Amino acid sequence: MPFLEPPLIARRNLDGLLELTLGSPELANAARPGQYVLVQSALPGSHDPLLPQPIFFVAADPAAGTVRLLVSADDPAVAYLAERQLGARIALFGPLGTPFAIEPTTRQLLLAGYGPALPALLFLAAQSVARRIAVVLLVAGPAAQLPPPVLLPPDVEYQRSAGPTEGLLDLLGAPVRPGGIPFDAPLVWADQCCVAVAEPLLAPLIAAVRAARLRWTRGFAQVILAGAMPCGVGACQCCLIATRAGLRTRCKDGPVFDLRDLQG
Repeated sequence: MPFLEPPLIARRNLDGLLELTLGSPELANAARPGQYVLVQSALPGSHDPLLPQPIFFVAADPAAGTVRLLVSADDPAVAYLAERQLGARIALFGPLGTPFAIEPTTRQLLLAGYGPALPALLFLAAQSVARRIAVVLLVAGPAAQLPPPVLLPPDVEYQRSAGPTEGLLDLLGAPVRPGGIPFDAPLVWADQCCVAVAEPLLAPLIAAVRAARLRWTRGFAQVILAGAMPCGVGACQCCLIATRAGLRTRCKDGPVFDLRDLQG
């Protein structure tokens, strides 16, 4: 887990979200969708008790040697980033965690989610479109937390529901038209789906997948369970997740898990 201090080279406010561009060829070449960095939550020398915060990559550009992160502008743990001068060094560890795995045969990809792990889905959407995969992205949550379309390639079919996060399940059951081709409900036509949720919505998500597909193979449904990941290496045991194989750490064994491993 390398410790890095890349410079902040650009910052953009996006209606309640803060996009940060860091100059780091090392991160740009290593970052994969679903991975994250642990970012210092206060200025150097501060005695603020907040732990390092996990922030997911929203993009990486190896040619330019840059990565982009996306956070809520209202998050007190990273609020200081909105005031850093360009060129300031940002202390972080990473990249960390397991990324998404998209099969070479996938042609229709469904992405859905809400919350702090949403940037990982935007990163995955951009990479998948570059591979000529048809991508549908469904997001739900408070309007200020929904990523604007400017962060996505125009080929991504993007649907947003500004309201309770439970509305995500309604989007998953509604017909959409990826690539202009009519299909039934997303969970029926998708070759794979990747979802970002918190644990309270995990059981309803599993029920929705079961209702759409009586059986699904390993790899079909992958999920990021957002939450605290204080150490990033599985040492503190503060982010344990119950799986079919026993307890696993969200920070190291995840944050991406196969949904089959999480079903009861």
